Amino acid sequence: MIIVISLYFFDRKHTRSPRRTLFWICLGLSAFEIILNAACVLTIRYYALVPQWLNVLLNSLYFLVTVWTCSILALYIFNLLLEHVYEKHCLIRAVAGLVILNALFLILVIINFRTGVLFWFDADGGYHRGLFNNAGYAVMLAEVCMVIMCYVRNRSSVSKNVFQVIRTLPPIVLGLAAFQLIYPQILLNGVSFAFVDLVLFINFQNYQVGTDSLTRIGNRRNFYQELSLRIAGKQKFQIISISLKHFVVVNQRFGYQIGDDFLYTIASWLEKFDQDSRAFRFGNVSFALVSPFLSEEKAAANLKKVRDRFEEGWSVGDIRFDIMACFSEIIRRDQNWQPDQVIEYLEFMNAMAKQEDIASLRFTKEIEQKIERKKILTELLKLSIKKDRFQIWYQPVIDCTSGKYLYAEALLRLSDCSGVPVSPNEFIPLAEETGLIDEMSWIVLEKVCRLLGETPSLDVNSISINLSMQQFLDPHIAQRIADCLKRHHVPPEKLKIEITERVIAYDLPYISSVMARIREAGIGFYLDDFGVGYSNFSSIMRLPFECVKLDRSLFSELLVSEKDRTIVQTMIELAHSVGFQVVSEGIETQEQAELLSRLGTDRIQGYYFARPMPEKEFLAFKTENDH
Repeated sequence: MIIVISLYFFDRKHTRSPRRTLFWICLGLSAFEIILNAACVLTIRYYALVPQWLNVLLNSLYFLVTVWTCSILALYIFNLLLEHVYEKHCLIRAVAGLVILNALFLILVIINFRTGVLFWFDADGGYHRGLFNNAGYAVMLAEVCMVIMCYVRNRSSVSKNVFQVIRTLPPIVLGLAAFQLIYPQILLNGVSFAFVDLVLFINFQNYQVGTDSLTRIGNRRNFYQELSLRIAGKQKFQIISISLKHFVVVNQRFGYQIGDDFLYTIASWLEKFDQDSRAFRFGNVSFALVSPFLSEEKAAANLKKVRDRFEEGWSVGDIRFDIMACFSEIIRRDQNWQPDQVIEYLEFMNAMAKQEDIASLRFTKEIEQKIERKKILTELLKLSIKKDRFQIWYQPVIDCTSGKYLYAEALLRLSDCSGVPVSPNEFIPLAEETGLIDEMSWIVLEKVCRLLGETPSLDVNSISINLSMQQFLDPHIAQRIADCLKRHHVPPEKLKIEITERVIAYDLPYISSVMARIREAGIGFYLDDFGVGYSNFSSIMRLPFECVKLDRSLFSELLVSEKDRTIVQTMIELAHSVGFQVVSEGIETQEQAELLSRLGTDRIQGYYFARPMPEKEFLAFKTENDH
């Protein structure tokens, strides 16, 4: 049994830890105890061939090793019991108790050489049990009682696996010990130790349970359990979350195998951070380091140590690479948190740090309020989809040639349950993050088609809507749009679709093929927010756009910067050269509008001419301006 456990337990890539080392000692002592037991039986049986002093020495060593093995197993179980308890007083007392028991038993073994209180040999070499022959079992019983007492004192911080062991092992060990006392001629010590080793291995040392298969550190499930037990035990702790940035570059440059090796190297370093800390991989490229919170100074030192290590770069074989990361920190003192909340806070801060390019972020009341706001908004979005609470506002777009409002853009608007408007800059990114943007975009399409179908007298050449990336991933997108137009009897040319360069950059060949299918149905495309970010015009000019919309950021210094005017004019001329019309967005002053008209823009959209307005106001606006 011990050999089989050792074969399964051995793993060269597994990060060495004190707990694994202690288990190796348990296995080694158990094997040694069994071998020594067999040797003693043989030397006693063939006493005539063995010097009596050797028999005494081997049997004395056997008594000692039996107690040592039990004590090491007890020490291992103490470590499991107190794994999620940062206060060391209980562990110190347990170790002191084991040392005292072993010291007393050692004295008894030494005394036995003269008194025979444990065992003795007669003149003919016969083996006899002494008065205190069962003293080893008394030591074992005392250690079992110590284990049970430790469990009772710290049960709120004890995992289910440990509870299972505490519930299972003591009665079985005591039963085997009782059987041994009743039938002394049957030697069960080795069987008992092997059985205990097997139970411990199944519950704790089989690394596939609760361990990430790639990095060999705790996985997300194990991280959740760690938080649960720390919180239940009212422990103060610090969590440092490490979220790797642009790790896809590592995989693309060196291949996935080297990328995995880098993850393993980082995880191994975190696992060895210090003896009181534990490392977990709780996301694809996210790690968490859980340490006891001793003081603000120690917490700051821990964070600095992790950040300094990442600044050194990482090596795999001959390959060295600087892997960037952002760091988030949570300190739990006495907050009434649940494990789910802590993980939610970490993931929010990781995303926030990446989006805002913050190197290090610490959990504060302000961040907690942002998270609560996010949860409230998420529920509001779900409710608004279910109850059809969204409104579509329309912003007229003026045609510079005719001076008429021949176009409009449909914009999604939302108010909370008390009627307070929610900014699109707040709820649109959240909808994209949560995947709700897909349903919301179809709502916009449906409402715009309904308006166009119910008001055929509406004098607009077209109304444009924004489509999300999720919708482009729908293989039936072209058919769904065509069905909606047909259902409301809307000519396809009345509808335009706006997409951003970010959507195009996702997968240019795929997006191009989807656009071609939609364009075949007679629906046109606008390129939104042109001039920021990706801006690969050579790729854009090959796509079936009718119009490009210049982003408002291009016009911030337009009136005072000759360079900016030259850039805008060049972009307008370039768009015209490939057959695209140009819309200038975000125009707020007469001076901007007049200058852009002179520079050749075809349409202007902005507050100077018309703000976004609800459907009824838009219809009234159109009626008034058409006359």
